[in-house]
Amino acid sequence: MPMRLRPGEVEAVGWRVVTVLDAVRQLCDASPDVTGRPQVITIDGRGGAGKTTLAERLREVVPNSAIVHTDDIAWNHAYFGWGAVLVENILQRLHRGEAVHFRPDAWIT
Repeated sequence: MPMRLRPGEVEAVGWRVVTVLDAVRQLCDASPDVTGRPQVITIDGRGGAGKTTLAERLREVVPNSAIVHTDDIAWNHAYFGWGAVLVENILQRLHRGEAVHFRPDAWIT
């Protein structure tokens, strides 16, 4: 049974299969030069679409990379109310070149 798009969803067209390494190269080539600074790749998709699998494959080919699951950030926030938590606790620290260790306050006992 073909997947049905929800109202407002755009059909994916013009896609092609590439290796994970080629995808990383394409992403790096399309990004501005950020020598010495981390790059952030975001992956979006429906449940069961393979987001975690893709993230794990990217981590395998990109040295010193890490995965941040939005479920770990957004678990106790409104649908899109977790953006400030992401920026303050992860993205700003990465931007400053600091190590990132994030645990939601409610998880600390």
